[in-house]
Amino acid sequence: MPLPDDEPHEVVDVTTTPGAAAVLLSPDLTATQALDVVMRAAGKHVRRHTEVLVVEREPEALHQVRVGVRRARSALSLLSPALGDGDKLAWVSEEIRDLAVPLGLARDLDITVRDHVDTLDGPAREQLLARREAAYDEVVALVGSERWSDLRTHVDGLLRHLHDEVPADPPATEAAAAALDRSLSRVLRRGASLAGASSTERHAVRKEARRLRYGVQAFGSLYAVPPASAAQPGSPVHEFARLVADVQDTLGDLGDVQTSRHLLELVGAPPPDADTDALLRRAETAVARLHDASPPWRSPVA
Repeated sequence: MPLPDDEPHEVVDVTTTPGAAAVLLSPDLTATQALDVVMRAAGKHVRRHTEVLVVEREPEALHQVRVGVRRARSALSLLSPALGDGDKLAWVSEEIRDLAVPLGLARDLDITVRDHVDTLDGPAREQLLARREAAYDEVVALVGSERWSDLRTHVDGLLRHLHDEVPADPPATEAAAAALDRSLSRVLRRGASLAGASSTERHAVRKEARRLRYGVQAFGSLYAVPPASAAQPGSPVHEFARLVADVQDTLGDLGDVQTSRHLLELVGAPPPDADTDALLRRAETAVARLHDASPPWRSPVA
């Protein structure tokens, strides 16, 4: 998702890994200002890895493009209620979502190839690799398209004038805390009965955990003292984000099994072996640990 390079508010890179939080937010920012910082940082992340993706077609570059896109969508989703859920915010979020679909298919094929291609031979192997190559062709065409570049103009205009268009612009500390509380409540409520949940319901928990994780990474510096500690291993914000990531990742492993089964079936290969019961138990444990944790945004972090 391309975004402008100019950043009207301070953005300090505190990244320890390519997918970690990459901004420091001042507690005196309003919600629209915080959204501006996070969205522009996400856009920079996308652009940096898109360049590698087009030239090298590397799975990690594709993954990081998706990370940036999801950072942006998560921030929009979390803060939109505080800003009045306007039509422009909704349109940008939906456009980012729609443009990201080919990225998801290519990533699914990357995971299936990574985990299962060595077990295949003959036509099934060739078909799987050909499907991934075609998916990358579509992604490269997408990120070079006019629609992709047009989104940059739309998002830039939205961010530059958003403060004047929203009915209210509350302090970022208040808006983000309320949004993170809502997201955490959904994860814990929906994740309380994973054993009896359908794959669709588990996927919904996974998506909400992803939104919460990126939200904690994006806005955690508002509640950390000093702010830069939000990205430091061992800090309360970092450790809480890690617990959320455990929920997302364990449910992701379950989802990857189902996705790989479908993709392997398409190329005439047998389904993969996987202990889904063990994966489910891991996910339940991850949700329980998150339930017992103290959200860092509910009180200042020392």
